[in-house]
Amino acid sequence: MRLNQNMFSLNIYSSYKKSLTRNATATNNISSGLKLNKAKDNPGKIAQSETIRIQALSVEAARRNVQDTSSMLQSFDGGMQEMNDTLLRLKELAVQAGNGTYANSDINAMKDEMESLTDHLDKIAKTTEFNGVKLLDDTTGTGKVESAIGNMEGESTTLPKFDLTKAGLGIASIATDITNPSNVGSVIDTVDAAIKKVSSARSLYGAIQLRLEDSVDDLDSKSISMDKSLSNIADADVAEEMINFSRSQILIQSSIALMAQSNNLPKDALRVLENIK
Repeated sequence: MRLNQNMFSLNIYSSYKKSLTRNATATNNISSGLKLNKAKDNPGKIAQSETIRIQALSVEAARRNVQDTSSMLQSFDGGMQEMNDTLLRLKELAVQAGNGTYANSDINAMKDEMESLTDHLDKIAKTTEFNGVKLLDDTTGTGKVESAIGNMEGESTTLPKFDLTKAGLGIASIATDITNPSNVGSVIDTVDAAIKKVSSARSLYGAIQLRLEDSVDDLDSKSISMDKSLSNIADADVAEEMINFSRSQILIQSSIALMAQSNNLPKDALRVLENIK
């Protein structure tokens, strides 16, 4: 008579352990929504998944940069709109001052209003800012701001600065000049030149804004594409994982029942031997 290990029971136990592992994996995937939770889950895909994830994060950061830049330009556009309105009023006053029917008191009243308006223009240029960045008060005329609009090297846009202060627009002394009728024509030309300069700056910033909107659309497309690729690689198929979970549960329960039965076989054999005389 030979005494051997219960190989039938051991085989069932081995299958039982594998079912437990598959069950734990399915449970983890369902709870996390991912099938790549650790590098060991799929060593060949984890590097690809992380690379795409990093690219997706950089695209989202670039998208925020573009939106911030666009918001900044909108803020300055609002200031330049106010400057245009003020310059139009200055031109109106300059044209009125050329009318010889006004008394000196009327001309002086116009002069006072023009001084107030030029100071208002100067204040707008010097105080309009976005997070400390000023684009309308560049006394040197050489300043610029670089803003990233993509996630690759070199994907940036340059925002030029302008000197739209009353000195930069050349309107610092026009209020005094209108008191002399012979200077009215020159004052009107100066205001026209100032209007043209402000309008030119607005036009340039508007063109940049349009390009930024196109950049946002492009980054949105990139982001959607990367999210889809990342989902295909790393996200769990919940329906499939539920099937795996249910299958492993059935196998676990059946293995427990079979092990109980197989462990009774040696006992039955011993009972048979006990009855042998």
